[in-house]
Amino acid sequence: MSSLESLREAVLRKAREESDRILLSAQESARKIIEEAREKKRALIESEKRRIVSELNYEARIAETKLSARVLISRAKYELLSRVIGRAMDILKELPPELRERSLRTLLEEAIREARSSLGELSKLVVYVSEKDLELVRSIAGDVSLLYGVELEVRTAGISGGVIVEDPDGKVRVDNSYDSRSTVLLSRLSKSLVEEIGL
Repeated sequence: MSSLESLREAVLRKAREESDRILLSAQESARKIIEEAREKKRALIESEKRRIVSELNYEARIAETKLSARVLISRAKYELLSRVIGRAMDILKELPPELRERSLRTLLEEAIREARSSLGELSKLVVYVSEKDLELVRSIAGDVSLLYGVELEVRTAGISGGVIVEDPDGKVRVDNSYDSRSTVLLSRLSKSLVEEIGL
């Protein structure tokens, strides 16, 4: 194994270890926030139950308490999701060049395959990337173009990373940008937390 390969493996291993550590930390933070929210919800409900037992409008007070608890949990959930997605975006922005190149190549090839599945054979596609990734994507576009037999025109767009691919006529647009993928992830995490909390 050459020293360059050893260095590459060391960088990849370090990146994997860091991402594993961050993921474990985020999962632990999520569990803590959810448990704290549940405890606050239980305490709030019990406090309200005791307070309104002797009062009129018992049902209305219970409904109000449940609503307050849901709002509290929603805030905790939003805070957690924002932190997780923010940290993930930070990691993506700090990827070493070889990992960023691999990520961009994978997203580009996936987008080309998806565009082909919609339109069939294509002769040309427009690829939108961040200003930061312009030269990197131009350097891999030649290989990818030969691999898929399609001309790739690379342009910049206001995204933080990843690629957006569309045919020249604008019939098909495949958004594999980090921004859109983080939005999809946020939606999935939100649904998962709602199911876990039981709202």
